[in-house]
Amino acid sequence: MNSRRINKQSSLLLFDTYTNFKFARTRAVFQLAATSILLFQLGCFPRPLDLQLKDSVHNDPVEGVTIHRHSVTLLSLLATNSNAVKSDKAGDARIWIPPFNTKLTFLEPGFEPASIGIFSSKTTSNMLNTENTSHMVLRFDDLDGKTKRTVSMAPVKYVAIRLKVIDESSGAPINDAEVLASTFLYLPLPGLEDRWGFPDLQDMRSDSSGQSLVKHASGFRNVITVRKPGYQEARQDFLASNCDSEFILKIRRLETKLIVFKAFDSESKKNIAGVVVRLDEQRNGLPPDPNAFAVVSDTTGFTPPVPVPNLMPLVIETNCAGYRRFSQGLDWRTLKDGEVLKLPLQKKGWFE
Repeated sequence: MNSRRINKQSSLLLFDTYTNFKFARTRAVFQLAATSILLFQLGCFPRPLDLQLKDSVHNDPVEGVTIHRHSVTLLSLLATNSNAVKSDKAGDARIWIPPFNTKLTFLEPGFEPASIGIFSSKTTSNMLNTENTSHMVLRFDDLDGKTKRTVSMAPVKYVAIRLKVIDESSGAPINDAEVLASTFLYLPLPGLEDRWGFPDLQDMRSDSSGQSLVKHASGFRNVITVRKPGYQEARQDFLASNCDSEFILKIRRLETKLIVFKAFDSESKKNIAGVVVRLDEQRNGLPPDPNAFAVVSDTTGFTPPVPVPNLMPLVIETNCAGYRRFSQGLDWRTLKDGEVLKLPLQKKGWFE
């Protein structure tokens, strides 16, 4: 009799424990759900943005548009992967927007770039642009996961532009100058993406009268670079409006001085062999500068003499295994023909 009573009491205790546990778990789930809903309403979680990409001319869906997402925060000062998504066959895409200021960039070869700015800060209605356009401004608070926004992708238009290359001092036309027409994209914080869908680089040559023809690509920043061995390159932004008249670019003839470099260890003062000393040039997607130079030091630390032109800017850099990259700007006017320039190199640390 006593054992039955004990068993019954044990069963009731186990039932109460299980019921309390189940109730506590259910309450925790409801609390978590309520907290999640509250946090979502407060804008603490990413929200979906549904998009449809359409051709602005034919109104057809555009497949394969790459949508890059860059968040404008303190941490985004470093290049990061944008976790890009692509539009499907119907031109549809969904991308999740974090709860801070975000920039979306839409890129597809053959189309002008488009963008959407999403702001988590207070934004007045007159600052917003929510119409079907290639450049929109939205509020993070307005992302409800129900509204699909249409982004119009405008096909790139090309306008031919005539230009003439002449000598800066004499005004004479320059024959066989390399004329490079490149395009760039202004982005808030470019990341690690391989390509941005730029139009191909145009590589032309000037004729005997110094004339050439390039094309302006709409929707991009267009830059002409003119080069010729023995001349300082000239670079100029250009607009389609320049097509109404001839665009003149002047290039300056260069002078050179023979310079020898000597590389040595900054601590031990020992000579270093195998150090490459070259012109530090900003390529920006262009071929190497025809006036670029590179020499290598021997066992004595000396390089062969190299003609250094009076380029503006004139910066040299070194490259050697086990040593830090050394970069130095030179004032060509103060250099002497046959001068030896000493380059103290520092060894890399164990963490480099």
